[in-house]
Amino acid sequence: MNFNKLMIGGLLVASVFGTGCSLEVKPDYALGIEDANAFPQDQLNGAMNRMYRVAYYGRNAYIFGDIGTDNIVEGANNSGRFIFESQMAKFEAMSNSVGSDETNLYDHIYEVVNNANRVIINDKATADQIGQAYFLRALATFDAVKFFDKVPLVLSPVMSITDAVNFKPENDEVTKIYAQVLMDLKMAQESITNTSVNAPTANAAYALASRVLLYIATEVDDFSKIEGVSSQKEAYEMAIAAADAVSGVELLTAKDYADYFYTQGKSSLETIFEIAVVESQSRGSDNFGNIYYLDKTGAGYGAYTANPEFVKMHSDEDVRKSMFVTVEEEKPGFQYVYKFAQSDGVTGLHAPKILRYSEVLLNKAEALAALGRGNDAASIIDQIRAARYTSNAPAVDVANIVEEVFMERRKELAYEGHYMFDLRRHNKGVQLVRLADNKGGSDEVEDFNEFVPAGDIQFWFPIPQRSMQANTSLLQPKYPNQ
Repeated sequence: MNFNKLMIGGLLVASVFGTGCSLEVKPDYALGIEDANAFPQDQLNGAMNRMYRVAYYGRNAYIFGDIGTDNIVEGANNSGRFIFESQMAKFEAMSNSVGSDETNLYDHIYEVVNNANRVIINDKATADQIGQAYFLRALATFDAVKFFDKVPLVLSPVMSITDAVNFKPENDEVTKIYAQVLMDLKMAQESITNTSVNAPTANAAYALASRVLLYIATEVDDFSKIEGVSSQKEAYEMAIAAADAVSGVELLTAKDYADYFYTQGKSSLETIFEIAVVESQSRGSDNFGNIYYLDKTGAGYGAYTANPEFVKMHSDEDVRKSMFVTVEEEKPGFQYVYKFAQSDGVTGLHAPKILRYSEVLLNKAEALAALGRGNDAASIIDQIRAARYTSNAPAVDVANIVEEVFMERRKELAYEGHYMFDLRRHNKGVQLVRLADNKGGSDEVEDFNEFVPAGDIQFWFPIPQRSMQANTSLLQPKYPNQ
């Protein structure tokens, strides 16, 4: 069964939440909705396929977590891609914010939600398939609130073109959304029997819960409004419990670090949830890895490079430093990021490792530190450093454990889409930097633009204006309504 036909013909997901010009029309060869329901696994595959689009985990969900922070500087080959996001001027891009039809993160997130909702109500789906759908809905819904703040909470699928045209969901409170995400993850934890990391697992549901609960602990002000979590302390305790429920995975060693990111299917090591990709899914210069990568032959794009000051935070014994490469000796300012340089030999292609065990450990460490259990948190940081340093791993400063965990997250999860949101959760601002010599002749950097203070709206993203215009019930959660 060709799941692309199911997506195109039966699911009617595009434009449900605002993309009025991209409504998909059923071709003659596509299955009808009732026929499509006979193949719930293909419906799940369709949701996973949507997740790998350029707009979502195929590129932008990663890019938007680091561009606009002091992890990056603009490279020599940037031709304006993500320029407003990188300069923390997202409102300037409101007319087509976060991209066109192909790169509209907001719409693609909700297409995954709609696909998942179709499986959840499908009476031909197995308990395992329904559990996987709950996980995908939880992940996509969490991503929506993470990027945009108050968004519609959608728990039923759109079944027809007429429904799609008339469906205009309103924004919901963040606390209500988080409560539903936790309930969906509980359903996933109890129902999923799949063990392949290329599809949702119970392990993945626990791992994602450990992430979500940190956001709840740090971004919810009134816990009386969120069902299932009575206090910040309980949120941290639940994050620890979720992390402890993850099993059967381990930290990869320093010698395996580079190969891990370049090869798919490393289920015996750190991977908890990964989207499998094949060479035919390569998008050339639009591949995620190419945004950061450039080699001596000119392969790659290198639109953004690592901030040299961030690179200097890594010692030579830290294997993570090997992911920063100077291609031309006379241009030391351009430290290209090779972490996503290729997958199975295809330049720039990357199989998104959405959940890794190192993140789960860091989630636990952050929760422990917040609860005053500094020695326990330090033990986890020691464990991670032992797996990332070839020798001379630095000792953990227990007296400064919160910042130690924060900086270890910054290094370990660099360019994987977390850092901007970690800044936001920890109530930190950011000073953007650029190379003093924009041709890369020096690795000195200088400040540019004004300091972005903690809590600034630029730490969130505007809902695309094209989506706002199609759904007149929708309001901008953080940005002025146009």
